[in-house]
Parts: sequence; structure tokens; C-alpha cells
Amino acid sequence: MLAQLRMKLATDDTEFGYYQSSNMQGILMERIANQYAEYLHISGLKPYSQYIIGSSQKEWVVNTLTQEAYQKIMNPLLDETFTEFTIEKKKMHVKILSKELNKVSKKELLDEFYSDAYDRYIHLEFLTPVSFKSGGEYINMPDTRYIYQSLMNKYSAASDDMDMYDEDTLEQLANSSKIVRYKLKSAFFPLEGVKIPAFKGEMCIKITGASTMAKYARLLARFGEYSGVGIKTAIGMGGLRMSGGRND
Repeated sequence: MLAQLRMKLATDDTEFGYYQSSNMQGILMERIANQYAEYLHISGLKPYSQYIIGSSQKEWVVNTLTQEAYQKIMNPLLDETFTEFTIEKKKMHVKILSKELNKVSKKELLDEFYSDAYDRYIHLEFLTPVSFKSGGEYINMPDTRYIYQSLMNKYSAASDDMDMYDEDTLEQLANSSKIVRYKLKSAFFPLEGVKIPAFKGEMCIKITGASTMAKYARLLARFGEYSGVGIKTAIGMGGLRMSGGRND
């Protein structure tokens, strides 16, 4: 099961924004059991993602990718007594105004994949800074291969019975995809005194060739709305939203 919790926030601190997302991970860890927090600390690909969005109205978005993560992470956040928090190192006090939970099963995503309907155009919005890492270097330019590879790996890590990563399929996806429109800008994500080079914005991908590739790309993008894309999605990077619509 995939779940997304959107929390509207209120604070008088003008410095509160997506660059506080790494501190929000600390707030998250404070809410969950110590044993599970230690497990998350040492695990590779995380079964959750989270980020901050919004200008005048801030939202904290937390996603979980497995049933266990839902129980261990989401339930403590849904507790009706959790109505405010403080980022101690920044002395920021934040109130939670509302909570909205949405859930979707992985079966529903697969049902969409196996249906007859499909769209060859996928519109992606990168809500928070996105970056990839290859050969020890940060990749701060959008590349369909890196996007698909990231999402395939995250899907596999969140599934007990399905390995989505396949080099041949990845190659076909990348070769079948073309960025036909984009509105992107460079960005940085601050983390412990380091600014990670990244990008934000939106783009439209056209998938050519077999309909299976278009359906597969959409399946990965839908999953990416929960998993995030790229590196460090557990601390606020890689927030992703997908919308449909034709873009010739």
C-alpha cells in the first residue's frame, strides 16, 4: 500500500521552507519507535519520502511505500494529539492546521498498467530539488534514464515479490522517451553545510514505440508521486507530481 499525508502548516518564521526538510526528518524520527528509527537509519533505500512545499501556505508531505512503514510512520503522525512541533536547532515553532490522507494499493497501479487506456505524454513536476548520483558525482540535469532507473530501484525496494529493475527494459524506456517540453531551473539543496546541486521545475516526456513502454513509464511516474525521485528523498529532495494531458 502507498499512502500520502499532506499537512497544512502555520508558522511565523519566514525561514521555514523546503530547505528545512532535513530537519523535518528529525521531527519524523521523534514520532516513531526507537527500534524502527534505528532500522531506517541503517537501511539503504527508505520505505518513505517527505518534503516541504508551498510559499504562503506551507505543506509537509509524508509518503509511505509499505504496510509496515504506514503502521510505524504514518500512524504516529495521524495521532490526533500531534498538532504542533518545534525544530529545536532553529527555534522554529510550527502548528499543524489540517491533515489529509490518501491511499492507493500497488494492485491499483498494476490494474492501470494492464488496462487498455494509455497516454504517450507524461507531465512531471519536480516540486523540490532533484539530483542523481553517478560515479561519485552529482547529476543535476534531467535525464530520462536516471529518472526511470531511480524509480525502478525504489519500486523494487518497496516490493517483496517484484523486481522492477531490468537493464534491457530501462534501455528501452530511455530510448523510447523524449523530453518535448520543459521549464526547469538549477537549484541547490542545503545539507549539513553542503549545497547539493540539483534542479526544479516541470517537463513533459513523450514515449514512442510499443504501448507497453508508455504504460510502464506512467506506472513508474505514479509510484514516484509517493517514493520521490533521485537521491535523498527521505530528507526532502525529489518531490514529484504527475499530471496527464497531451502536449504535442
